[in-house]
Formats: sequence, structure tokens, C-alpha cells
Amino acid sequence: MKAIMALFLALCLMLPVYGPVAAADGQQVKLGFIQPDKSLVNGHVLRRYYITYLDELSKQTDWDYQLVNIDASNAFSQLFAGDIDLLLSVEYPSSLGINNSIIYSAMDFGYDVEGLYTRENETRFDPQDLNTLDGAVVGVIAHRPINDRFEEFQQNNHLAFTVREFVNQKAMVQALAAGDIDLAVDTATNTTAEEHFLMAYTRIPVRVATIDAHRNRLVEMEQALARLNTENPHFEPQLSQNLAVNLDFQLVHYTPLESQYIQSLPPLRVAIYGGAPPYIEFDEKTQQVTGIYADLIKALAKNSGLQFTYIHVKHYEDAIELLKKGDADLMLDVFTGAENHLPFYFTNPLLEIPYTFIGSSPQTPSAAERVTLVVPWPEPSIMSYLKQKFPQWSFVEANTSSSEAIGLVQNKKCDLALIRDSTLEIDRPLILYPDLNIIPDASINIPTSLVISPAQPRILQSILNKAITQINPEKRIHITQKHIIGSKPEFSLQHLLTFYPLQTGLTVGIILFLIAAMFFLSHHQQSMRRAQKLLQEKNRKLQSMLNELNTAQQKQRHYQELAENDALTGLLNKAAIERAGSEILRTPAAPDRCHALFIIDLDHFKEANDTLGHQRGDDILRRFGLCLSHLVRADDAAGRFGGDEFILILANLHRQNIECIANRIREAAHNLEPTTGQHPLLSASIGIALYPAHGQDYPELLHNADQALYQVKENGRDGWALAK
Repeated sequence: MKAIMALFLALCLMLPVYGPVAAADGQQVKLGFIQPDKSLVNGHVLRRYYITYLDELSKQTDWDYQLVNIDASNAFSQLFAGDIDLLLSVEYPSSLGINNSIIYSAMDFGYDVEGLYTRENETRFDPQDLNTLDGAVVGVIAHRPINDRFEEFQQNNHLAFTVREFVNQKAMVQALAAGDIDLAVDTATNTTAEEHFLMAYTRIPVRVATIDAHRNRLVEMEQALARLNTENPHFEPQLSQNLAVNLDFQLVHYTPLESQYIQSLPPLRVAIYGGAPPYIEFDEKTQQVTGIYADLIKALAKNSGLQFTYIHVKHYEDAIELLKKGDADLMLDVFTGAENHLPFYFTNPLLEIPYTFIGSSPQTPSAAERVTLVVPWPEPSIMSYLKQKFPQWSFVEANTSSSEAIGLVQNKKCDLALIRDSTLEIDRPLILYPDLNIIPDASINIPTSLVISPAQPRILQSILNKAITQINPEKRIHITQKHIIGSKPEFSLQHLLTFYPLQTGLTVGIILFLIAAMFFLSHHQQSMRRAQKLLQEKNRKLQSMLNELNTAQQKQRHYQELAENDALTGLLNKAAIERAGSEILRTPAAPDRCHALFIIDLDHFKEANDTLGHQRGDDILRRFGLCLSHLVRADDAAGRFGGDEFILILANLHRQNIECIANRIREAAHNLEPTTGQHPLLSASIGIALYPAHGQDYPELLHNADQALYQVKENGRDGWALAK
């Protein structure tokens, strides 16, 4: 017996020994997470991305990982010191000049954000207006892979930068602090304290880095990545898509042409019909529009600089008619295919509205089944959307409340009811129908977009799509939840009897008592209604007069544009360019800058016009005018002087940029028409006069520029010259 007890005691003493041994099987790995700078609005999303990814990888590696927050300034120092095993968010190759000491993963893991940085207290550049960036001196680190993305940003937005290369980041930052460059290209996890964020424009893939002592950790991680991609190929794309949704909204910018169009655009008229709280509500007394859509449109206005006004009509068809006639510019609707919506065009979805199916059975119905679906207060586009999605189903369009539509399912007149999730949360109509069920796996999200009138140009679609993309997803969720939580339930007797039976009984008694008093007040109320109708009629007439006045003002602006613009090229005509040039010259040039007048003659145009025909010649002039319009900024002016002569007035120009602009004009002329031997190659002769060096007013500058043009012609054309 003593031997048995001794054996039992020995086993008990041995048990604690095995606990730590089993726990030791998990390898503790420290991964350095370089905290991004404030260029990331939702920087916590990037950290959550890595945590989610590493949680999944730990199933493949049995790692007990620890994500360590570190600064960009000492990230590699901590790696070399052994404080961390692996370093995340590293460019490949590194721009710090220590490539030989670092081992990189063979595949990308994670993302960083690339952008432009400037010095402290720099106020010349506005990220909302890319025109302010034109002509800036930008520093880049030589042979850095992210420079390709910077060049794409420059080309896509038609910006002219002076680019200076540096051997490393230290030299670039020193030049930025000294004022030798205006901007620096860098990433959110690689910046120094001297670099101040201006704007982000692209997301770039990054890799994992380590040193030779921890090479096995990196190899093990890459093997786990390969297994994960094989076993669950949808995990990484879905995770990256979620990251893109929460990061890329801040990478969208408007081109200079779009910014110029936004500034010239009058307030856009949004047609709204009826009311569907909490999404859209119209107060006839205050003429105010509120709701989720109204707040999202405010976000669009803040993101883009566009202005919006509202036109309220009673029915969906009335709003469509306003768009067709051009009396409204936008409305909210569901896209169901181009054939159903011509001649309108649509933006990306502004919001997806979740709907839930209610039925007597919790089983998910099949799209191929014969189902009768009731939809309360349906819009035509929603019905078209549902009929496309469920072609075998029958639909009942019920102009009733959600509660009454659910009652049709309760009474076996319909199989299912489609109810907005917000209605289920606010009104709780299912409380009165305990036998019915929410079908959990059959909910759908119906996307709502902005519909654009065919009277508006396509550039508006691009601007609105960018403005929609720029809405922070977290802000979109906040707007939706704010209105749903703040909405009051739909007032109905059933709702009151369900939630407030005692209060309802007392209220009914009071109402019966007050009926007699209300009878005596009816005459007064009728008088008030007549006065209200009269006031509404006066308001309608006043609104009609205001609309007629707005139409007259729009026509006046249109006729003014016709009087000032050249009919063939759309540029300013001779008189208008003279007025514009005189206006520019009234304002002194900024320090170290000048105003410039370019007079441009299209060489050999007459031969091409005679050889190819006048229609082709007109097309050449039109395309050359378009090229010139792309060269000018918002404060500049471009015009056609007559025939094949054109004029550019460029304000606040760096003198060293003159040659670049002249060469771009010559290159544009060379590319107008390929030579076939029938006529000489088109080229451009350019005379340039600077204010105030070559003249104090427009006529004097024009004369001196014309003399310079004459010298170019004398010297064989296809060149440029400054006035003497």
C-alpha cells in the first residue's frame, strides 16, 4: 500500500513538469510593425490587416507572435539589435542604402502608402487643387522602385514637375529643409520628422525583412504563406479588398481639368421624390432635405467642392421627367441595366440598402421556385432589379406600410415580404406576427447610385465617382447608424397597443374628451388651411419666377461664351484673348516669376489644308487648340488669334520653364498629322515676350512677341525665340 501511494505521489509531482514543455512548442516571434504617419486616415486598419493575416498564418506555423510597434527612425536598428525577429512594411529594395545587410521575403506581404511631403509651414500647395503643384521641384531617391508610381501620378494628372534625384533619403530631406526642393516623394512608414505630409496618391506592396540570424523565421513564414494561398486562395484577396476599401478612398484626387470644371459648375439640382425615412426626408415647411442620402451628398460636396440643391417632386416619374428635360441634374436610383436607363448614365453605388425576406418558414427560397413576393411602396427600378434577380417569382406591388405587407404573408396571400432592415430595426413590425420568421440567409443589398442627366458632360460622372470613393467607409457607417438610431418608429395604432397599452388607453380617453372642443375649432382650422394653400400658391409662382430668372441667366452666360469663344477650336477669340491678357497683366507677377505671352504660328498649315482639304484642316486646328488648352492652367489663357495663329498668356511662370513649354508646343504640332510626302511636316514657330521685361501692356508684348516670331520664321521655322 505504501508503495502504491509513493508511486501516486511521484506521478503528481511530475505533472507540472509537462505543462511548460507542451507550451514551449509554440515559438514566440516578434514582428516589428512600423507605425504609419498621419497620411493614413484609417491607420488602425493597416494594423488590423496584419493581425488578421498573422492570426491565419499562426495556424500554419504554431507561432506565438507578438506585433511590436516601432518608429520608422529606428526600425532597422531594432532589427539588427535583435529586439525583433522580422520587420513588416519594408520597401524592396530598401531606400536606406543598407540592402546588403537585409534579407527580404520573396513575395509581397502587406501594403504601404506613397505620397508627397513638404517642409513645415509650407502653404503654397493645396492637395485639393493639383494646379498648385504644377511647376514644383520634387525630390526622389534615385533608382527607387516607387518612383514609377510617382511618374504615373504626374502623367495621369498632366502635371509638370522638375524632378531632382538624390542618393539617399538623408540627402533628399536636407534639400527639402534647405528649400532646394519643394516636395519629396516618400511612404507612410519611411518618413522622418522633417517631412510633413501633403497628400497620398497610391498604395504600394511591401515585403518582410530580417537578418541572417533569423533567416529560418522568414523561410518558415514564406512556406506558411504558400500553404495558405493553396488551401485558402480567397483569404488574401478578400483581406486586401477590405483594406483597399478602408484606405484607397484617400488616394483619389481630381485632375486639374476636373478641378477647373468643378469651380465653373453651378449648383447641381438633385431631384428627390416622396420620402423614405431614414434615407431621405423633405420638410415642406422649411424646404430642408435630411436623412442618410442628404448627409452622404453633403460628404460628396465636402470631398469635391461641388454644390447641390434639391428639387422635390411627388412621384418617381416626375423626377425622371425633370432629368430628361434638363430641369434637374441628378437623382437617386437603382441601376438595372443600360437598356432600361438610356439616355441617363450612373455613378458607382452611393449606398447599398440591406433588405430582408420575411416568410412563414425560415428556409431560404430558391430563385427557381414559384414564389409570390410582396414589396411595400416599391419603386419601379427596385421592381426591375428584383425581377432580374428572381425571374421565376411573382411580385405584388403593395402601396401599404411594411406591417400591412407582412400581414399579407400572415394571411397566406403572399409567400414572402421584402422589408428594409432599417424598418425592421426601427418599427419592429414582426412583434405583431410571432408566427413569421426572418429568413437569415436570403437578405440582399440593393445598390443606389446617382443618376446623371444626359444634359451633363461625362466629366461630371468621373468627378462624382471620385467623390463617392473619397467617402471614408467608417463615416458612411456612422451616418447610417446615426439616422437609424435617431429615427422614430412609424406611428400606428398597432404599434402603440403593442408597446404602450396603458398610455394608449389614457390617450384615447383624452382624445374623446377633446373631440367636442375640436368641433368648435374646425372653422378656424379651415380658414388656416385656405390661407396655407394661398401661401403655397404664391410660393409656387415665386419659385416659377425664380426658375425663369435662372434660365434667363444661364442663356445669357451661354451667349456670352459664344461671343468670346472661337467657334472652331473653343479657345478664346481675338478680342477675348486680348481682354484676358490685359486682365492677367494688371496683376504683378510673383517674386522670381514673370507673365509670358506666346504667339504661335502653325508652320505649313496652308499646304496641309490645300492638300488634305478644308475639313481636315479644320480638324487639325481643332486638335492643336485642344493641345494648347491642356498646357494652360486655371489662371492662364489660350486663344486663337486668327487663321493658324494662336496666343497663350501664362501667368506667374518660372523663366526656366519657358523652354519646356515651347518644346511641348512644338512636339504637339509635330504629332498633329503624320507626313505622307504630300505636304511638309507640320511644326510650330513661337515668339515669346515676357512681362515686364519686354513690355508693360498687352499690345506692346504682342508686338515684341510677333517680332520674335518673325526671327524664328527667318531662321527656318520650327523653333522659338524670346523678344529682345
